[in-house]
Amino acid sequence: MQRQLTESHDGTSCSDCGPVASAWLMLNRCFGYALPFVLVLSGCAQEKTSDKSSSVDFVDVMPGEFLMGAADSEGLGQYGASEVPQHRVQLTRPFRISRCEITVGQFRKFVDTTGYVTEAEETGQGCNGLNTETGNVEKLPTRIWRTPGFEQTDQHPVVCVSHRDAVRFCEWLSGELKGTVRLPTEAEWEYCCRAGTASRYSSGDEPETLNGVANCGDRALAAKIAAFDSTAAGWDDKYPFTAPVGSFAPNKLGLHDMHGNVGEWCADWFDAEYYVRSEVMNPAGPGESDVTPMSWHVIRGGSWYNAPISLRSSGRHDGVPTEASTTNGFRVVME
Repeated sequence: MQRQLTESHDGTSCSDCGPVASAWLMLNRCFGYALPFVLVLSGCAQEKTSDKSSSVDFVDVMPGEFLMGAADSEGLGQYGASEVPQHRVQLTRPFRISRCEITVGQFRKFVDTTGYVTEAEETGQGCNGLNTETGNVEKLPTRIWRTPGFEQTDQHPVVCVSHRDAVRFCEWLSGELKGTVRLPTEAEWEYCCRAGTASRYSSGDEPETLNGVANCGDRALAAKIAAFDSTAAGWDDKYPFTAPVGSFAPNKLGLHDMHGNVGEWCADWFDAEYYVRSEVMNPAGPGESDVTPMSWHVIRGGSWYNAPISLRSSGRHDGVPTEASTTNGFRVVME
């Protein structure tokens, strides 16, 4: 479980392919086959489009197998407690996942079309955010997805959205695309983040490999906050807060910002001990009745606020479904 600005608990035979058994991934990683993908409409960069009813760019993901979780929790302290035991997972169905995090512009289209009001707006309380003068987390009524407290354009990832807000967006996009759009399961998310790797990050084992790959808590953020903690990354990525989606290098599946930028809501309920009893095939997380208390959902990837340790491929965060934060957003899956 890792730090969030929310009310939270606060083998293949190829030598560089990692443990993934999928023949599809072996071909892609060992022999350089091009990954198949579907452009619905680019949400990361201006590429050719095939469906102008949506601004979401999807990547096809083939079925496969991988080791989920951390090999061990040594040196991770509280962060690694919920990430073990590492266990084998099989995903047996293909799916599509958005190449980038859902943007302000994409969310704005949803709101303009439906008149939807987010939970942060509906309650009048706003969302959790960082006071740059004190380094403390506070909730302000003016802090909503349109005005999160720092500059954003339509190309930035939407923040200040609750789990319910993300689900409602998925329901709307399902109608637009005449298919099932939903949040990824935690297993789908980690499979896509790893993209065939077994290292701590898709870029390697060392935090420094994230430089140019992830927007995380680094010198750019530390320059804005007098009391930022000492675990900040040692480089300056030029983005103290969110960055336009696709600003950083993608992983081997062509997905951007799987590490950092914003934490991403997943479909699963959060249970720190779930990995002990997780299903092997297509795990979807614990049932609501298994979660005590039944009030936390999984958030993955870490954000602009988090130090590199919180951006690991196996890293798990938790968040109250009704809460919204300037650190959290989401990406979507289409079946």
